[in-house]
Amino acid sequence: MHGAIVSSFKRYLDTALGEDIWRHAVEYAGLKGKTYMPVSIYPDEEMEALLRAAEQASGLRRDDLLGDFGEWVIAPLMQLYKAMIPQDCDATTFLVNLQQTHERILKLKDPEAHAPGITVKRCGGGLLEIRYASTRNMGAMIPGAVKGIASWFHEEVALLASEPGQGGQSTYVFRVSSGEMTSKQAG
Repeated sequence: MHGAIVSSFKRYLDTALGEDIWRHAVEYAGLKGKTYMPVSIYPDEEMEALLRAAEQASGLRRDDLLGDFGEWVIAPLMQLYKAMIPQDCDATTFLVNLQQTHERILKLKDPEAHAPGITVKRCGGGLLEIRYASTRNMGAMIPGAVKGIASWFHEEVALLASEPGQGGQSTYVFRVSSGEMTSKQAG
C-alpha cells in the first residue's frame, strides 16, 4: 500500500473522527509506534488491519468509512501530485486516465508496484462506468473519490448505480457535469 494513502488515512481519522480513533486503531492493529511516511510502500495487510481497527473504534461500517475517506483524500492527493495534472483537464478526462496516472505515480516509488484495476468507460451523455478490481477490496472508496475529483474540478457528480462483485470487484455508473452545464440546464 502506498504510504500516501496510509499516512492520509491517519490524517483523515484525526480530522474527521478524532485522534483517539487513530491511537486505538494502531494499538488494536498491533502497529503501535509505527510511523507511516507518504514516500514509502507498506504491506497491504497493515492498511487492512488499520481499516478493521478504525471500523471497530469508530462504529462505522467499512464501506462508509472507505467512502468518506475516498472523498476526503482526493484534495491532499491532488495537491501532492498537482504537477502531473494537465492544466486543461476536467473530471471526466482525469477519471478516464486514472489507471495510467495511478500506475505512473506508483512506479515512481516502486517499479514492481501495481495499482488496483480501475477501468473507466465513457458511455455518452456525461455517463461514466467505473469498474474496480483488486484483492485489496477497497472499491467502496470509488464513490467518495469520484465525488472528491468532481469537486476538485468544480463539477458535479451523481452516483446512478453500483453493483458489488465477487473477489474485490465492483462496478459504478456516474453522471458527471460541469457547474456551468448544470446552471444552463436549470435555466
